[in-house]
Amino acid sequence: MGLNRWLRNRARATVDGLFCSSSPAIQRVGDEGSGWVIDTRLKPEICYCVGVGKGISFEVGLAKIASKPVLVFDPSPTATPTIARTDLSNIEFFPIGLAANDGIVEFSVPQDADEGSFSVAREGLDRVTFECWSLQTIMNKRGDRAIDLLKMDIEGFEYDIVDQILTEKIPVHQLCVEFHAWLRPRQAIFGSMHSPPLSCAIFSAQSSLRHR
Repeated sequence: MGLNRWLRNRARATVDGLFCSSSPAIQRVGDEGSGWVIDTRLKPEICYCVGVGKGISFEVGLAKIASKPVLVFDPSPTATPTIARTDLSNIEFFPIGLAANDGIVEFSVPQDADEGSFSVAREGLDRVTFECWSLQTIMNKRGDRAIDLLKMDIEGFEYDIVDQILTEKIPVHQLCVEFHAWLRPRQAIFGSMHSPPLSCAIFSAQSSLRHR
């Protein structure tokens, strides 16, 4: 495990320990490296998890408590071996990305090949393209009117998606998202998280410590 990933994992565990409720229903699902803390009282039915990378312990754990298959999305080649070695019981995998709009979207190749994250397009890095769907398109294809749990670790695309959830009033009951510090901060998002348009019972955020 590289130093950057170790630092990120330790930060995630520390923040969870400091700020998460002591209620037995508030539990970590998955391991320290790729798990998230969620409210298990809100029995999830419609779950979307976007961004696999090299760790899928959260999705595997979530699939054990969800009443319907957990939908997992990642268009990158980094996800391929991860999915291949994973028990996909109650999981449906789609090699599709999540973006604000449907279509073919540019991604930057990983700056750290070992870490493997394809990110929002940036200057100075080679680019590749992947097919992406919007959140509303995924919901329409599945016939879902609300999302019980949405997890995003999508390397810079998360800001547009959170904006879209707010402006389009997409009902998300639990939101787990990693914001990436190397992208310009947009503090207004955090100020809006408690406004009426967002029907969000639980909001769990992490900030990437990877220095770009």
